[in-house]
Amino acid sequence: MLASAFVEHLMGLPGGWVTDLPLPRTAQLPRHWATAWPPQQAAPAVSLLLDDLAELLHTDHRHPAGRELFAG
Repeated sequence: MLASAFVEHLMGLPGGWVTDLPLPRTAQLPRHWATAWPPQQAAPAVSLLLDDLAELLHTDHRHPAGRELFAG
């Protein structure tokens, strides 16, 4: 089993990000990190989502038939 501090390092997190929290050791174990996103992966994903949202908010939300898709 990998040590929690090593997994912090592999994920690019600052030392102590998880291991310095007042959590029981079982809560710090790497198996609990299975759904965690490293910041290097999460930041571009959030940026792409925000770009898509900005594009949606700045376009004419009309159906090709001329009806509005969204109110407001």
